[in-house]
Amino acid sequence: MEACPIATTLGTLGRKWTLTILRAVAFYPGLKFTAIRRANPGLRQRTLSLRLKQMQREGLIERADGDARSSGYRLTTKGRDLWPVLSALFDYGIQHHADVVFVDGRPRTLAEVYPGSSVLLTGRLGTYARDEASANESRTLEGGARPAGTSAASARRRSTGTARY
Repeated sequence: MEACPIATTLGTLGRKWTLTILRAVAFYPGLKFTAIRRANPGLRQRTLSLRLKQMQREGLIERADGDARSSGYRLTTKGRDLWPVLSALFDYGIQHHADVVFVDGRPRTLAEVYPGSSVLLTGRLGTYARDEASANESRTLEGGARPAGTSAASARRRSTGTARY
């Protein structure tokens, strides 16, 4: 690999407010500017405007009703690929921050909160996992899994902290 895919992705998703704006658009398609802002206390109008434009340029969101100023926003096909990312963060929050998220403080699973939504929440990762499980391919590698096309030597460099990314 030329560059770390996580670091590259964080160049887009790591900007302040981006993930919470995406959360609002993903969970409530067609949400308008003011509603997105209300769903994110502390988010300034200028910052929201900039993030929405950046996400549109990245191809993650689009206006729900064309270019009308009063239209809402929705995820594009590329943006819908972020459902597993949002789901993982959501799952982490309901498991490890249940005391803040839920009144009773009891951790929950995604299946409890969103029953019957596994295909939406896992996207292509769910398909990948099902395909791997059905093929019964268990790949256990020393030091963890490594991306296809990388050598054992490059995996060792990463595990010893001498990786190129």
